[in-house]
Amino acid sequence: MDPKSKEAFDRPNWGFLPEDIIDSLNQKLWQNSRKVKSLLKGESSFPLQVSLKSPRGNAVLADINHFQRFVSSWKRFSEKECTEHESKYACEVSWENRSFRSLSEQLIPTMLSIPDVGALARLLGKSEEHQLNKWQSKIAHILDALAPLYVGRNLDEKPEGEASEKDSKERPLFLTLIDHLEALNKFDYSDLDLLVKLIPQLKQGMGGGCYLRALPVTFVDTKFIENNLRIIESITAALIDEDVREVGLLNWLHCKDKPKDWLLIKPLCEQATAVLGGIPLLRLSSDTLLEFELPASNILIIENEQSCLALNNIPDTIAISGGGKNVAWMRAGWLTAKRVGYWGDIDSEGLSILSDARSKLSTITPLMMDAATVEVYQERMVAEPDSVFKEPIALTEEELDLFKGLRSEQFANTRLEQERLPMDYVTKIIESWID
Repeated sequence: MDPKSKEAFDRPNWGFLPEDIIDSLNQKLWQNSRKVKSLLKGESSFPLQVSLKSPRGNAVLADINHFQRFVSSWKRFSEKECTEHESKYACEVSWENRSFRSLSEQLIPTMLSIPDVGALARLLGKSEEHQLNKWQSKIAHILDALAPLYVGRNLDEKPEGEASEKDSKERPLFLTLIDHLEALNKFDYSDLDLLVKLIPQLKQGMGGGCYLRALPVTFVDTKFIENNLRIIESITAALIDEDVREVGLLNWLHCKDKPKDWLLIKPLCEQATAVLGGIPLLRLSSDTLLEFELPASNILIIENEQSCLALNNIPDTIAISGGGKNVAWMRAGWLTAKRVGYWGDIDSEGLSILSDARSKLSTITPLMMDAATVEVYQERMVAEPDSVFKEPIALTEEELDLFKGLRSEQFANTRLEQERLPMDYVTKIIESWID
């Protein structure tokens, strides 16, 4: 055992030493993000009163050496505080006369009083004091730079009644900055300059329906906005328009978010390839597919991209794959005029996705997701790593029976992957669906 740990283990449960209090406050307050923010906001009242758990009764006689160390260490602490800091900024130790059996009356420390957050940081150490100074400096820099937004004019003019209006804006901004201490920790002063030059430029609707990277701002690069969206959104809500908090910054600016949920599009015949400009493979976001009609009568939706890439020479058909659980785009109106097939893994999750897909498009036709396929190829089944236990609501009676059968281990195993089906069988089923 470490000597220091052994010493702490052997000590009595009374008489906290200065280093004990410092370690405890560091762990319980300074290293706790929620609590340190509460201290900085002034939500926790100062002075903080910390009990030193001074001994009573016969406890002293059980360990007189620890008692002497307890008293002497707090005497040294008090002398150091008085020497290094003005009394109003120093932590103060309360002392009390107590009588103990077999000992004369003793003056012992009972309580440590910490007057403010600055004194707390100094008590904890140089690192914590430096951290507090950095937070205060960065917050002051932002408050000063954005001061003209508090009252909608240059504060140097100092019109009558300005102070109350200034305070009504400054306090929410201050609290917002405390909420985003983690972001401020990462910012250097060049980042702070970008932040304070950006905020006054933001206006409702200025995005005009473009992507965020096309936002018409000067001096500030839009990657900075993208990387720091949360703190920018919160500051905008605190200073410019509270509605930003409800609708989100992108909606307030009228900007489209960057495309996501990319799906693989593969035309499976020459005609569809030609209409798509001869491109054999392309990626489209799910948002794009909500509006963009694909030029084929048959749309085959495939859970796994590898299974999609294996297909070719299917008339008047385009395959869409790689969406997994992302089936929200299947509510696209243009799909209702198409013949739509769906092919996924036969397991609890695959059937759950099929249920979600059917809830978006009721006319969908499942392919190779039935008990007949499982019966033929169940020797190729494997265990499903993660299972869905809640019964999907949009399965047919036969599909729900299959779901229950997989859950109850009715078959050789619980999962038949798409890739395990032979291509001659896959081709036969798809051709039958097309015909």
